[in-house]
Amino acid sequence: MKMRLRIAVAVLAMAMYGCLAPQNTQMVGVDMQSWSSAESIIFNNSDTLSLRNINITLRYNDNFKLASLPLKVVVTTPDARNFEEEIVLPLHHPRTALTVATTESLPYRADVVLSQKGCYTFSFEPQSAVRGMEAIGIELYLIDN
Repeated sequence: MKMRLRIAVAVLAMAMYGCLAPQNTQMVGVDMQSWSSAESIIFNNSDTLSLRNINITLRYNDNFKLASLPLKVVVTTPDARNFEEEIVLPLHHPRTALTVATTESLPYRADVVLSQKGCYTFSFEPQSAVRGMEAIGIELYLIDN
């Protein structure tokens, strides 16, 4: 009886996991004392048809005091085309007294199709030196239709 229950729970868990939108999150550490240079993340794309949303993920500690983060974002496609823009990410600072570091995932692009196979490079550079930022990254996830 216990074995059947375990099997049923395992099957249910696998079914629930399959309903989640597949995602890919990649982070890169930055200089916590004074982040000022560009940091890059490479995403190897093999799916040229699916719609995705892209978030920028930030991890920061109590030394980070800004209410927003101005960034220069450069995306390089597999055929070496560059898309460059300056954005400002509003931050929420959802902390409690016991929080050592905070991770926020903020919308960057919605309904995106990465139309080429190969490596996309996402480069992030703060507009001025930033203290207290620990890491930056991207989160790409498929949109369920």
